[in-house]
Amino acid sequence: MPPGAGPRVRKPALEPDYDYLLLVPLASAQNAVARLEAKLEMASDAVAQGLRGRMAYREAAGWLRHAHLWIHPWDLALRDSGLTNSYGAAAYGDRLATVLPTTVVQEPELVDTAPSDTIANQALRFAELWRRLAELRTWRPLADAVVLRETLQNLGSRMPQEADIEDWLASVDLLRGPPLIHAGQGARDWMNLPGIKENSLDSVFLAACILRGTGLCPIALPFWSAPELHHHRMTLRVGLKWMHAFLECVTAAALTGLRELDRLREIETKAQLLGITARSRLPATADAVLRTPIVTARSLAAMLHITPQAALGLLRQLTAAGIVQEATGRQSWRAFTLT
Repeated sequence: MPPGAGPRVRKPALEPDYDYLLLVPLASAQNAVARLEAKLEMASDAVAQGLRGRMAYREAAGWLRHAHLWIHPWDLALRDSGLTNSYGAAAYGDRLATVLPTTVVQEPELVDTAPSDTIANQALRFAELWRRLAELRTWRPLADAVVLRETLQNLGSRMPQEADIEDWLASVDLLRGPPLIHAGQGARDWMNLPGIKENSLDSVFLAACILRGTGLCPIALPFWSAPELHHHRMTLRVGLKWMHAFLECVTAAALTGLRELDRLREIETKAQLLGITARSRLPATADAVLRTPIVTARSLAAMLHITPQAALGLLRQLTAAGIVQEATGRQSWRAFTLT
């Protein structure tokens, strides 16, 4: 230090530019969602419908994982189709594998007790509403407080006070910024209402509703399809760090949707290459199994106006071709899903 010079004053560290910190995750999320929407717009009607149905079950299963209930999306589809009964009754009769066939095979260490039938049914209601966002273009869940309350009642969510709902709707109209940030802020504000839990099912669904309000999207906002770790990490964060984690969940879930879309398109191409005649019903059968996550001989017969025996024969042909596989592991009341 030179003679006579005072003590050197250390410059304060620069405060991080928190707005800049959101640029990278926002760009990644916007890119993933835009790619998913663009590729879905170019897909056939069968693939688009099939993706929305399968992603709806993936979203529901993802929320269940966050709630520490592990049910495979295929098993949720079986329950939604009325092909399986109460998990509690099955566990009591030591028949849990009959109602959770895929979950028991793929994640046996996670199925030590029967999942809650009530929560499973709530997840299926969420799947139905999530899919409805993209398929019913005239549905506006955020039109007013009455419609919002009815939607939340269908979802089985805890209801805030009427004044809180009105204030939240008014705040949503005032939010500005990129649509994904707008959706995340609306979800965060809903979670801050009295009695609403962190990362609640209704708050994320409302984020999807907010994004839907910015334009007609071919698919609802993917979120719960992200790996489980992403959701648990988000519960530990607040402020802009929470928004950062929210965008990461959207990115990972949209990438899951892209992989599922590519899979469906590959199966569609494979089905088109089957050696079929002009009178064959295999093209219509392939179209049906692409559209519907779970198909039975009886449901396929109703769609194609044929007998259940003929439908079962067609499903066996697609099984031999490696396009579908049996999903229940039983000999009667069998159901099929894509490989």
